[in-house]
Amino acid sequence: MFGVWQPEHFAGVTSLDEWEDEVSEDAALLRHIEAGVFVPINIGGGGAYQFTVRHGGPAGGLTEREGRYRLVSSKPYLLIAKGQTALGGLEAVGQYSGVDPLALPTDPGRYAVTIHLIDWKAEPGTADPDGKPTTNALSDFIIEIYPESGSEEYRLSLATFDRP
Repeated sequence: MFGVWQPEHFAGVTSLDEWEDEVSEDAALLRHIEAGVFVPINIGGGGAYQFTVRHGGPAGGLTEREGRYRLVSSKPYLLIAKGQTALGGLEAVGQYSGVDPLALPTDPGRYAVTIHLIDWKAEPGTADPDGKPTTNALSDFIIEIYPESGSEEYRLSLATFDRP
């Protein structure tokens, strides 16, 4: 599982025991989702993925090309920022592992976060003969972080997308 989170909230997670209590347990993650400090990027399996993050734009800000290869989009999640946002694997949440997430400057405030899953392999010419992405391939996930409008109904699920 990957995620976007408020790093300040998890700064006190400095040991494996704390990480297991605060991050690895589904019930704890659901509490953090409800509190607006963690947004899961969870499709039910592991792997190596590419992410594109966009700040500030309205929801639905996919390019025409991205929209053509979009498989599914999440309902918005709430994210409350205090000056930055982190992006990474679940093991990077907190301070205990030594794994540094990607730090994204984010003005303090309340944001809606929408995750889009992109089928980049469906676009001709974006996979090399081994099936790996070429330099012009789209990212697997587009993450939009935008100021909340006040009318959102936030998703409160560990699974980022509904199953068909």
